[in-house]
Amino acid sequence: MIKLVAFDVDGTLRDRDFLPESTRLALQRLKDQGIMLALCTGRSEFEMTSLREELDIDWAITCNGCHIGYRGKTVFGTAFHAGTIQEWLQHADQLKHTLLLYGAEGMFTNQQHAPYFLQAQQEIGFMDPILLEKTDKVPDIYQCIVFCDGEQEQLYVGEERNQYYMHRWRTWALDINPSGMNKAVGLQKLIDHLGITTDEVAAFGDGLNDLEMLQSVGMGIAMGNADESLKPKARYVTRSLREDGIAYAVDTWIL
Repeated sequence: MIKLVAFDVDGTLRDRDFLPESTRLALQRLKDQGIMLALCTGRSEFEMTSLREELDIDWAITCNGCHIGYRGKTVFGTAFHAGTIQEWLQHADQLKHTLLLYGAEGMFTNQQHAPYFLQAQQEIGFMDPILLEKTDKVPDIYQCIVFCDGEQEQLYVGEERNQYYMHRWRTWALDINPSGMNKAVGLQKLIDHLGITTDEVAAFGDGLNDLEMLQSVGMGIAMGNADESLKPKARYVTRSLREDGIAYAVDTWIL
């Protein structure tokens, strides 16, 4: 019996500002059956506040598994070493790269109105980050997005690239997370905290950063609009987001 369902956000629960009414109703049916819900996303806790509250979801696993919050309050967190972030900020300043840094209670950047960031903001939506001055103390950071191409990423991860979890979601944009972290690791921490088993968990996703999560749970479900290389790794493939894919899967396989 499924006791917890985890949802990726972009491309799974919603497409920019579009969230199907059928999805809202399906989430309510899950809650009516006593099933717990969690967001599980590469975005930050700060960005997810309004959606989590709108959908009345208690748990959010954010920053590709590096931060776990309950109603917005940190329960578990795996942050970068502060020296690493300072070093990356120096690189970015020299190379004129834009960094987007995810903390628990805010998003930060080294430069505003940069072209790649503005393009990402237009394509998938980002809240406006806080500009970091060189003298500012940087808070705990759980994820860094570097707006650079594949060759330039070496300037940040170098020979230690295996020490990070990386997800390139555009040719010019790369998520970097601390060593050993991904959505499956974050979700497992929540599973252990709740005292349930992986067989009692279902998860929905559409992107390659959902791969480990879908393979780690009892019922991994890929969206119909998912990356084609993700679909064979899932237990089920549902319809697309805009074809009521969440509702179809909830009624067909979970309830």
